[in-house]
Amino acid sequence: MNKIVSFFLKKFIVSPRKEWLQANSLFMVVGIIISVATLTIALAIFQGYETVLKETILNVNSHIYIFNNKSDYLNSEDIEHLQTFLQKQPQVAAVGSIVLSEATAANGKRLKGCLIRGINWQQQNLPTTYKQVVQQGTFKLVKPDEVVLGTKLAQKLNLKVGEKVKLISPANVEFSPMGLQTSSNNYQVVGLYDSGMYEYDSRYVFMNLTAAQQFKKIENKFSMVEVKLGSDFIDKADYYAYLWQEQLGYDYQLSSWIDFNGNLFSLLKLEKWVLFIILSFLVLIASFNVVSFVSTSIMEKRREQGILKAYGATNAIIRKIYLGKTMLIVGITVNLGQIIGFLLAWFIGTQQFFMLKGDVYFLEKINISINFYNWMITLVVSLLIILAAAWIPIKKLTSLQITTAIK
Repeated sequence: MNKIVSFFLKKFIVSPRKEWLQANSLFMVVGIIISVATLTIALAIFQGYETVLKETILNVNSHIYIFNNKSDYLNSEDIEHLQTFLQKQPQVAAVGSIVLSEATAANGKRLKGCLIRGINWQQQNLPTTYKQVVQQGTFKLVKPDEVVLGTKLAQKLNLKVGEKVKLISPANVEFSPMGLQTSSNNYQVVGLYDSGMYEYDSRYVFMNLTAAQQFKKIENKFSMVEVKLGSDFIDKADYYAYLWQEQLGYDYQLSSWIDFNGNLFSLLKLEKWVLFIILSFLVLIASFNVVSFVSTSIMEKRREQGILKAYGATNAIIRKIYLGKTMLIVGITVNLGQIIGFLLAWFIGTQQFFMLKGDVYFLEKINISINFYNWMITLVVSLLIILAAAWIPIKKLTSLQITTAIK
């Protein structure tokens, strides 16, 4: 009996009438291709956004942060104690001490709030990718009056490499007969920092660690210790932060990147699958054309079905023939829709005409990521929806009478 099914499927493929290229089947094919391609593009964009956002956050920032729980700053003894402890941990890839300070950057009448990050740029293995993302000028902060600005911050202040920027510290306010006096200094821009993430590129100002301490007037004190984990341990950063918290005691406060960004990525995952479910209804709508195509095919071939039954073919065999035809068309069409979706997604990811708003979406460039998991789930869900729709008219074949069909 399987030979009968195979015979009709081969005949369907090579038939000069090309039943699968007729008008009703073309409507079905186009509808499936558009819906599957849309679903593929949406998943690729969401996956790309989530992947690049996570990579940027993990590269620009460290993975675990250690603060003093009893004071605003860590002193030299704290730093030495923490470094000794962290050097014994096999999960640690790099450790660095930094100074953070809120400030206002000014160039003429242009003002913009910024975050100063005092770093030890000479350290060979920094816990962030600072050296790699300085795109213009140099990352070296040799002199105390040299700074590296985020590219977006430099654009807002209309500054270029080699020009001067004034940094004003609102924290160091002094009273004088002339009123409130703020501490400010002029610095030379020696490089521009481009991480690809708007939030960082529009706020960060990097300077020498010692210069940052002097700017904030905290000699030999530090804001926190940054810890970079090995790639195999990054997703467990919250666990190691908790574990080390227990070992170090509560003189220190340990937080991980998951504490600060975990809710964001959980929301992104939820949004991705909600969007997937919504767009799956496009496939469901396209499947109505499948019902129409199969129903029309059954009605047009009632006489042939009656003849097959007269020769002893069962309803199950006839169902297999129609189901095989449908699976053949749908399988090719869904895969074609995915290929077209991948190509369009690739084009969207490479074009420079349509960009995201960095102050809203963090990233400006539309990024695409295509992986096997998303490909498989799109394929399986699309096939299940469409084949379930096709089964509705196919199962009605049981009501067909031989004499009625042959007349």
